[in-house]
Amino acid sequence: MVAALDHRGPDDSGVVEYDGAVLGSSRLSIIDVKGGRQPLLDADRATALVCNGEIYGHRRLRSLLSDYPFVTGSDCEVILALYRRHGAALLDHLPGTFAFALWDERQRTLLLARDRFGERPLYWAMTSTGCLAFASETHALVSSGLVDNRPDPEMVAQMLRQGYVPTDRSIWQGVRSIPHASRLTWICAPLRRSNGGGRRPNPTTPEMPTRRSSGSARRSTTPWSTSSTPMFRSAHFSRAASIRRRSPCSPPAIIEDCERSPSTCPVRRRSPTRPVADRHGIDLHVYRPELHGVADRIRSLGRSWDEPFGDSSALPTSMLCEFAREHVKVVLTGDGADELLGGYVVWNRDLLETPTDDRSPMSTASKRFARLRMRAARPPAVDRSRIARRYATFRQYFDADQLGSLGLPPLDAARVDVSAYHYGTADDISRFDLDHYLPGDILVKTDRASMARGLEVRAPFLDVDVATGCLALPSHHKVDATHEKVLLRRAFGDQWPAAVRDRPKQGFGAPMSDWLELPEVARLKADHLVDPASALFELVDHDAVQPFVGANDQRTWNLLMLAVWWEQHRRRAPSRQCA
Repeated sequence: MVAALDHRGPDDSGVVEYDGAVLGSSRLSIIDVKGGRQPLLDADRATALVCNGEIYGHRRLRSLLSDYPFVTGSDCEVILALYRRHGAALLDHLPGTFAFALWDERQRTLLLARDRFGERPLYWAMTSTGCLAFASETHALVSSGLVDNRPDPEMVAQMLRQGYVPTDRSIWQGVRSIPHASRLTWICAPLRRSNGGGRRPNPTTPEMPTRRSSGSARRSTTPWSTSSTPMFRSAHFSRAASIRRRSPCSPPAIIEDCERSPSTCPVRRRSPTRPVADRHGIDLHVYRPELHGVADRIRSLGRSWDEPFGDSSALPTSMLCEFAREHVKVVLTGDGADELLGGYVVWNRDLLETPTDDRSPMSTASKRFARLRMRAARPPAVDRSRIARRYATFRQYFDADQLGSLGLPPLDAARVDVSAYHYGTADDISRFDLDHYLPGDILVKTDRASMARGLEVRAPFLDVDVATGCLALPSHHKVDATHEKVLLRRAFGDQWPAAVRDRPKQGFGAPMSDWLELPEVARLKADHLVDPASALFELVDHDAVQPFVGANDQRTWNLLMLAVWWEQHRRRAPSRQCA
């Protein structure tokens, strides 16, 4: 199982065994490269830890835990110290991005936990012998032969419908994901799972948000200066808080910079980061990918990703991570800024005025999305619970009848519980995205694309202090009549040229329909979506797929990604059909 995760940790590996527990780790060495080898043990070897991620502010935490006999410089060792002091409640005191497993030999318990937003993955399964197995990716569990390795028909349907598997499940029947901000305790007896690791927002006053969030965002980048390796900043974060006037060191910045023509670049995006880099003396590396080889890259996603994934921006994200890893080992991204700072409202209002491809089911869905966003931003005058219910289902590509024709469970459109968002306000919609879309799509994409190449990603906007401050603010502090992310523009606008400060939001999109029409991808579709011998038809009905092959929309893409994924992973699963 450890060897199956070598791509996530190519620098080192280790295993520790107890009577009743075995912990293993593949490590990407960032902090205390030589001394921070995992599993980490306390002084009497009674507690062992494996952790993926980074604990922010670990030096400050060490000073507060001076009674603990630290033996390494690893940031993760503070988890052992916090556990000694607080037990499982340590999650209330633990900042950063992490997924960890901690074995307590005295108590004979295993604690599994994930960070507040789900930046790092963690899966678990019960074996046929009644043991609990866990891993950062599902294929490590499935390929072990210890767990049920049949695809789950309901999760196949979910992936096709929304493009990703729900955050508490996996594509496999016998494997579950620990939800973000949650912990699972195994006591050599029945499982106990509970929410944990999340601070509730603190009240704040209207006059404080800009100054407070600016300070928090700057503090959240301090791990950058304590790392033993160089870093770069992505275009998103360069446009936001990570470029500071007085930075303790000067890492390179690497972005993707493309013309809009699909004949020259597979990503319709042109970044304004160059003037920001020039102003702050950042060493800018520009990546201009070519269009050829798209079919091979689609196949590579099927090989390297442990679950099928329908977000087409996964392909350019993977390309950028591949390029970045040639230069650096750690990157900073702007993930979470849209959800926390109102980055979608104005952008999706603009979607109503932008011509869209009538062949795409998302042409209508995008318009519905924008209308819901605008209604949610208005004073209450309608049944807002209806807005919440509709928003929860807007990003759906296959309806119940289409899923049923494919031979899959038709799914209940109301499966998602919207009771926590029943007011249907802009704040509710942002929280819905934080609970579902961010951990299910955005953070999965970032994690798999980066870790497939041994690249560490950090998202300072998801630092607990930044996020708590942002969540405490109502939406009118974040969006006005002309701009999204108003708070961010005010906090850091003096560091950006006017052309950047006043620029409207531009998403990290991909010309999916153009890709699907390429001759090389057309051949890939024929092999995987048309040929009756394709492995895909072990999962779905052949005849029902054919109407979607020529649509070249999100439904086609989701089916193709499911097909190339299953072609690669079915060999790891002797039971080759959904059951």
